[in-house]
Amino acid sequence: MASTFMITARISAGRKLFRQFSVSCTALSNEQTNPVRGMKDRFGEENRRFQWIVEKGGKLATLYGFDQVTTPILEYSQVFERTLGDDSDVVGKELYTFEDKGGSRLTMRPEGTAGITRALISQKLYNDLPQKYYYYGPMFRHERPQKGRLRQFEQFGVEVYGQGHASSDVETIELASVFLKNIGLTNTTLEINSLGDSQSRQNYRTALKDYLSQHVGRLSQDSVNRLSTNPLRILDSKSPQDIEILQDCPVLSDYLSQASRDRFSFITETLSALQIPYVVNPRLVRGLDYYQDTVFEFKVSDSPLLGAQQGTVLAGGRYDGLVEKMGGPTGVSSIGWAAGLERLSLLVGGLQLVPEPVRPVAVIPVPDRPASGSPSSLAESATSLTRIHKEALTICAALREQGIRTEFMHLTQTASSKSQLPKQLARASKLNARHAVLVGTAEIQEGVLTVKDLDKSTQQKSSLQEMVQRLRAQTD
Repeated sequence: MASTFMITARISAGRKLFRQFSVSCTALSNEQTNPVRGMKDRFGEENRRFQWIVEKGGKLATLYGFDQVTTPILEYSQVFERTLGDDSDVVGKELYTFEDKGGSRLTMRPEGTAGITRALISQKLYNDLPQKYYYYGPMFRHERPQKGRLRQFEQFGVEVYGQGHASSDVETIELASVFLKNIGLTNTTLEINSLGDSQSRQNYRTALKDYLSQHVGRLSQDSVNRLSTNPLRILDSKSPQDIEILQDCPVLSDYLSQASRDRFSFITETLSALQIPYVVNPRLVRGLDYYQDTVFEFKVSDSPLLGAQQGTVLAGGRYDGLVEKMGGPTGVSSIGWAAGLERLSLLVGGLQLVPEPVRPVAVIPVPDRPASGSPSSLAESATSLTRIHKEALTICAALREQGIRTEFMHLTQTASSKSQLPKQLARASKLNARHAVLVGTAEIQEGVLTVKDLDKSTQQKSSLQEMVQRLRAQTD
């Protein structure tokens, strides 16, 4: 009886294991073959726009003395929870946080500044200030997907450490302005404000809290929660009922210390001297807690390419206390900005500024027709085809060494030699090739190439060297 029970149990376990294996081998459902909600695949023209924007930004940042920095996508959760503010939307609602197999709480980065600041502290780069970095890469926030706003999104940004004079604010803003102009966005509006020093913010926080407490019954629930923790965040509310109440609230500029007033005056006057137009927005605050003094945003208005309330394309500010807050030394001044590549790409897409990819040269092996269906004839044809492939691939390598974009047109196994060439020429045209190089037995024996101009529907014989010279002359 016992042995029968054991056999039955083993059979049952085996069936369960088989079912698990069968499930694991089942093809993905239609839903599972789609990207995760709020994330997307990028190809072709859209990828080229992203790359073009990043290259423009990187070259410009280099002119300003910045070096590129790369930090991990994953950080310990405290890196963000400690710096962004417990009552911020990012920490409260949007972090992708999980516990790894070792029991550590990790978070996929929602922005770049905190991770780069952590790296500055980790590598003790504060001993060699100033440090100026630019970066780009994916960020992650679990927010409602909108046009130009995804859960996995890309940013290009800059960070400056160890430069505390207000001239650093001006230079950083100027870099942002020139960057946007360099990618064709000449219709942006710079909005700027000062949050003041710590004493200024404390005085204003008290006045704002007293005012909002008189209207607590009409505030949104999020604002009620923030009233006791960080009332300045209420200024960033998008709730219509909050916006109405904020129309008559105290203005932060009335509570700035003289030092903060002088600093902000220097910044605005110098921006005017550099002919960078701006609008002072006394309600402007940034959504993360580490900002102080200067904050700014570049916006586009009435753009059909962006959704409602999605006009901000680049934003930043000063955060002098962040290094100390994260465990580094005191007194390290910091300022930076970041721009969302998805929004920039949408706006740039209609300007037709991104260069088209270089048109390739198509190299096509042309097989011989077998004289007959006899084994000897087929064997001879196969040997010839091998020789043709070797020559064609050698030509491809030579063209690529000369910096010429080259597509090798691989033959299909099923098509006959008679039907290969027209199909390969059609495919070359679809790839937007300007020239097709035909390589067959006749070309190998004569030591020349047959070069077809696909735009003009002409062809001529040419040596490899002559063809390279002609192609390079056309692209220079």
